[in-house]
Amino acid sequence: MTLRAASLRATLTSAILAICVVAAPAFAQALTPEQQETLQRANSSLNDMQQVKGNFVQVGPDGSRTEGAFYLERPGKLRFEYDAPSNLQIISDGFWVAIQDRKLKTTEKYPLATTPLKLILAREVDLARDAFVRDIHTQEGFVTVTLQERAGEAEGSLILIFDSETFDLRQWTVTDAQGYDTSIALSDLANAGPFESKTFRINELGTIKVQRGN
Repeated sequence: MTLRAASLRATLTSAILAICVVAAPAFAQALTPEQQETLQRANSSLNDMQQVKGNFVQVGPDGSRTEGAFYLERPGKLRFEYDAPSNLQIISDGFWVAIQDRKLKTTEKYPLATTPLKLILAREVDLARDAFVRDIHTQEGFVTVTLQERAGEAEGSLILIFDSETFDLRQWTVTDAQGYDTSIALSDLANAGPFESKTFRINELGTIKVQRGN
């Protein structure tokens, strides 16, 4: 992969993690009893994901496609291991989210609390408590929950998509303030663990810590 391609993919990956989505209370929607029940099922499904592994496909704003392996351990820990020719990996250790380029030996770190991932990696997921629920609807076998965070500095949204039968999480999409989407689709999810501690350990090669708003 060329340096330019690696840089582009790092930028697209950053879109998943570094965007803090925000809304004013006016965006909150009064939920029907049916929607409230659906939201509770979504919360339960996410909370049931204690130690999980699987595969993912990422589609960036320009249509670029990358894939790899996915590991999650609640609370706070996550790893995306990208397949070759990508040199990227993303690791959350419970406090920091790191985007690492293994070839260039660079690491960008973002506080987990400033990324949308905090909504699904919380010790106890409660989407209505932690976000404004803009919409919940069911269509063609999937349940879509559209959220905006209760705090942040840039407008945008987070969409979670669940299987309508099993309520397994199938995909999330981050839309930034410019309207660009970055999506992660999950597959072959299975309970796993215990994971080795190094699975979620951040290698501090060339670390740049990026705070909110940077």
